[in-house]
Amino acid sequence: MVPTQDSNALKLRPHHIYCAQFTGADLSELGEEVVRMQQRIMDILKSGTAEMIEVIDGVDDLCQPCPLRQGDLCRNPQTGEERLKKLGAILLQDLGISYGDRLTAQDLRALINRVSPLPFCQTKCKQKETCGVFRSD
Repeated sequence: MVPTQDSNALKLRPHHIYCAQFTGADLSELGEEVVRMQQRIMDILKSGTAEMIEVIDGVDDLCQPCPLRQGDLCRNPQTGEERLKKLGAILLQDLGISYGDRLTAQDLRALINRVSPLPFCQTKCKQKETCGVFRSD
């Protein structure tokens, strides 16, 4: 992937780039700001626009308004920072991208369509039964 110098790029963690669009997670208990940001991110990822997305390690644009964020860490009792870092490393490997890569939503959409479902999805994902990556609709 060719990095670009767009400081306005949407900054996202690997699981927000990949998993969030398939799981359809209900984030309403985290507040309206989180729901609005989630919808914006999903719209951008699904639209395949030229908007730039930077793959980051740590708190991203979706995490910023989240009440479970404490500084630069996710304190979600179901996931937590340590688990998200491990998941991020696996997803990056399966997607063939790295932290710091900047891609357009269009390029990410094409990549995700080409490689889905990921090896992780098929062997280790705990949400496999409800994940949309396995639906053909």
